[in-house]
Amino acid sequence: MSDSEKPKLGMRAPLGLKRTVETGQVKQSFSHGRSNTVVVEVKRRRVLGRPGEAEPQVIEEPAAAAPAPQAPAPQAAAPAPRPQPAPAPVVNTRALTPLERREQQERLLREAEEARMTALEETRRREERLKAEASEEEKRRAEENRRAEEAGESAPAQAPA
Repeated sequence: MSDSEKPKLGMRAPLGLKRTVETGQVKQSFSHGRSNTVVVEVKRRRVLGRPGEAEPQVIEEPAAAAPAPQAPAPQAAAPAPRPQPAPAPVVNTRALTPLERREQQERLLREAEEARMTALEETRRREERLKAEASEEEKRRAEENRRAEEAGESAPAQAPA
């Protein structure tokens, strides 16, 4: 074997990469000055939706649609269009840095805590309102009973006289 046929050290075939959607090359640089180019897989991010939220539906329109008639027949009663669900938040496709990821997690935790506190406050206000309504109802009933008793006592007292 001659010297010209030897494979170079930096030019190895990628080790065991399966077919993936996206691959890329990254240059590794080591602390002692050596650098190495490696093939990496691009990990796909899972898009998580909120429970109960409908998946965004992609409506594809045919490219070559038939031309519409010049005078379409008027419809007697057109059904009201259904309200469209709110569009899913736009997901950034670039990878987040650890700082951005931590900030996003903190923001999500803060929003969840605020939502929980809002729900607790709303529940407390609703309970206070129900207690106040029950108290008002009790006072009203007591007043009606007192008036009925007074009317009942005054009516027999006037009859014998």
